[in-house]
Amino acid sequence: MKSKILLLSSIVMLSLMAGCAGSNNGENLEVPTNLPPICRDIDFVEQPDMREMCGVRTVRTLAYKNVPQQRYLIKPQETSIVKSGDKMELRFQNSLPIYLDGPITNEILFNQDKRLEKIKNTYDYHEIYTSKSDRIRIFKMGIPTDMGTNYNFCFRIPEKKGKERTRNRAMGNHIETMSCADYDKLVADEQKRRAK
Repeated sequence: MKSKILLLSSIVMLSLMAGCAGSNNGENLEVPTNLPPICRDIDFVEQPDMREMCGVRTVRTLAYKNVPQQRYLIKPQETSIVKSGDKMELRFQNSLPIYLDGPITNEILFNQDKRLEKIKNTYDYHEIYTSKSDRIRIFKMGIPTDMGTNYNFCFRIPEKKGKERTRNRAMGNHIETMSCADYDKLVADEQKRRAK
């Protein structure tokens, strides 16, 4: 009888110790989306002393799911994908964010291990001159996901509006989405024109 009580109490103690010990995998960390470049490659689970310096906080309740999570792309510089709740957006430097929808929103992971890993995307930029003064700036991005699929997105950069005096860093460019079929047609037409 004593051995059964001893066995039962040891099982309870072990389960309590295991439950209280836990493991911190970084899911309770709120990493800001405007980290300075020096802080982007730091693993805040392995180096907790760097959290305060980089502005990383510990979230007290895991029920709060609107904490933005961010992963950087390799091209162009300072480009990232930010996920907050069920919304995902593509952020370019000095531009307004572009919302992404479709299956890509469920295929990119934002856990602590993936945060340190840059997304190895492709980037194809073209400037097409229709006349001496008119130019069209377009680019295509291929974004691979953690599930192995690749999604292509095509964009057009419109000319800046306003005078030099009114343009500053606070005014973001409006990068416009375009269909990749239109992008491919414009690039093919430009290559034919140059071949002549």
